[in-house]
Amino acid sequence: MSIATSLRRARLNSGVSLRHTATAAGVGASSLSNIESGRREPTSGTVERIAETLGVRVAVIPRVDRLTAADAAETIATYAGAEPATAYRAFLQLADDLAGADPYEQFLLTVEQPRRLGNRWDDAIAALVELRLPKSSVPPWAAKHNTAPGEPVWEPQRTPFPLPALTDLSEAPEPFRRRGVAISAGELESV
Repeated sequence: MSIATSLRRARLNSGVSLRHTATAAGVGASSLSNIESGRREPTSGTVERIAETLGVRVAVIPRVDRLTAADAAETIATYAGAEPATAYRAFLQLADDLAGADPYEQFLLTVEQPRRLGNRWDDAIAALVELRLPKSSVPPWAAKHNTAPGEPVWEPQRTPFPLPALTDLSEAPEPFRRRGVAISAGELESV
C-alpha cells in the first residue's frame, strides 16, 4: 500500500472530486492526478494537506507481508468482471491472511477502508472482516456496512463462466447471512 494509493482510496470513499480535493488542498488537479497515479512523489506537506482535506490521517505503520482488505478490494475491482476466479482467489487470500494474523496484524490489515466497489463484494469484504476479527476490533467501515433491506441473496462468481448457485445461505457464517452473501464457512478455511 502506497501513500498515493491510500490518498486515492480516501478521496474515492469521500465522494469528493479530484478537482475539488486539489483546490481545497492547494495543489493543481494535474498534480493530484499524477500523485494518485504514482507518477509524482508528493512532499510530506502536500500529503498532509491532501489528507486533511479528505478528513484522514497519514500514519506510518509496519509493513505486513499479507494482503490488506484495501488491496484485496482493488484486486477484486480489477478482476471481478473479466476474471472472476482471480477476484475470488484474492478474497480467499484475504480470508487466509486474516485467519493467520495475530490481533495487531489484523488491525494493520483492516485499518484502511477499502475503496467502495459499489457492488456486493463490499458486503462480502465487510462480512469477512467482521467474521475474522474480535468484535471489539472490527473497524467502523466494516461494522457499519450492512446490505440494504430487500437485497437478494448474492453469491460471487468463482469461475470464468456463471454457474448455478452453489451455496445455501444457511451454510454461511452469520456476518455473511446477515448481509445476504452466500459463501459457506468451509470455503473460508485454508487447505
